[in-house]
Amino acid sequence: MMNTKKVLLAGTFLSASAFEFWPAGSVARLANQLPLGFGDRNAATIPKAEQARFKCNLADPLDPSDDGLYSSHDLFSSQETIEILVERHQPLVKIDSICYDDLGDFDTDDRWKPFDDIPKVLKENYPLIYDKAWIETINRFGLVYTIEGSDASLAPILLTAHQDVVPVENATLGEWDHPPFDAVYDKKSGYLYGRGTSDDKSAITALMTAMESLLSQENYEPRRTVIFAFGFDEECSGFRGAASIAKHLEERYGKDGIAVILDEGGAGLQKVGDVLYALPAVYEKGYLDVWFDLEVTGGHSSVPTPHTSIGMMSEIVTSLESSPFLPKIIPDGPIHQGLICFTRYSPYALPALTGYINWGLLDNAAKLLAQTQRETQYFIQTSQAVNWIAGGQKINSLPEFTTLGVNHRYAPQDSIGSIQHRIVGLVQKVVHKYNLTLHAFEGDEDYDAYLEYIGQTRGNTVNATWEPIYNGKLVLEGRKRSYVTPQSPTKGNVWDVFSGTVRYTYADEARVVVPAPGAMTGNTDTRHYLDLSPNIYRWSPGSLKSFGNVHGVNEKLLMSEHVNMVKFYYDFIRNFDQADV
Repeated sequence: MMNTKKVLLAGTFLSASAFEFWPAGSVARLANQLPLGFGDRNAATIPKAEQARFKCNLADPLDPSDDGLYSSHDLFSSQETIEILVERHQPLVKIDSICYDDLGDFDTDDRWKPFDDIPKVLKENYPLIYDKAWIETINRFGLVYTIEGSDASLAPILLTAHQDVVPVENATLGEWDHPPFDAVYDKKSGYLYGRGTSDDKSAITALMTAMESLLSQENYEPRRTVIFAFGFDEECSGFRGAASIAKHLEERYGKDGIAVILDEGGAGLQKVGDVLYALPAVYEKGYLDVWFDLEVTGGHSSVPTPHTSIGMMSEIVTSLESSPFLPKIIPDGPIHQGLICFTRYSPYALPALTGYINWGLLDNAAKLLAQTQRETQYFIQTSQAVNWIAGGQKINSLPEFTTLGVNHRYAPQDSIGSIQHRIVGLVQKVVHKYNLTLHAFEGDEDYDAYLEYIGQTRGNTVNATWEPIYNGKLVLEGRKRSYVTPQSPTKGNVWDVFSGTVRYTYADEARVVVPAPGAMTGNTDTRHYLDLSPNIYRWSPGSLKSFGNVHGVNEKLLMSEHVNMVKFYYDFIRNFDQADV
């Protein structure tokens, strides 16, 4: 029998010559709002159409052992495994591969230089991959690793991660327990500290370790091609990295040519009582930035107008923030399905929610969730955040120009056009009060399409009706945007293999493991991979304590749980290699 320790260590030997959904406080606060009996229903009273809906019946745990390879539990369960992962992860975290929003050309902006070191570190730590995989560099820094399968009729699987990290604010450096790019491992706590330890270099190290271990076994002969794709500007929206990789892969495999794509995201693993919930995101919310540019007559502050452009813009901010979007659970959508899972397997955790879901009172359930906590609220509600404002150049001059930027992450019940139309309505009071000229989303196809849909016309630009003292002009413009992504399947063969793998890998962690679909409130590189596969799952396999302070001070990764990431990726690759999908 092959030494399992040697399988894991193979790369090391050769290199000697890579979010809380159900908070405890919420459960305690809401537990006694309704008696559980409110949720009991007699099947005879339930309409047949409703009986046919999603029930959250679980796929069987999928054991990949038929391939004759070593079990992930035997292979990755020792203290030495943790030490190896630390040794592999530290040099990757030490690379300050920061994605700045204003990065220039590759050849002229020196801030790109750290990215040159990443493939060097990976080659040193994963020699079998670099010996046996087809390795391509896409658009200078994108990394694609292809392990060819023997059966060309099987569509490949694609597992992705990103090499870049967010910047560290200089003002926060003194708050870090360890410098953010020293990659210090605290043996006492078990955490490895540093920017990018969790987001998203943890996935690179786990994926590469899983594949290195597979390749070290002589009887690993994959039928299905496996692809790793590591972008380099996900934190800056991925237009140079993942977008280029997606184009490259689509040219090779065609539209929908990938069987399944797995990327970071979701809400990880969360335990409620003796039930462990795995919460992958099956779609991403949409994105829209709206900019408000206000221009008025200036002058000397010793003889001011009653209101300045800053004051007027402040009234617009007040109007926006006093009119939040409404929460909504779309019937039979992924959030509804996830709640069906939660109330089926943990009915006593939130009795009120169980009652509302069982009786189909989704508006009541939405209001309850919106009150639970902020993260839960924005799974089912469009967010708006006033993130940027600028105006004025001198303390004794009236500001002639003021600019406001508002970011939206919109839920499926809303659209870019409906958000724009709502904003036009909310600014009307200020426009008329100060007799401003309004130019609203001129030439914007999304807004024009929405007006046509609701049977309205744009009409003429709103102009002043009397001689104004402000000579004001307000311009509304929607700039950066993306649409709500298609929703990946939550039933069928691909979902069953994915969820069955989750249930197998984490079977020892709880009485029952429940994969339940959800949404991403943010965006990932998968926005660029939508044409490659209809089966896209965004899930970082780890608990809340695994990934600490992501994007913040003292970002850290619990290495004892990082081992479970390796186990899952190892089992995922094996199960899809044997699957008929």
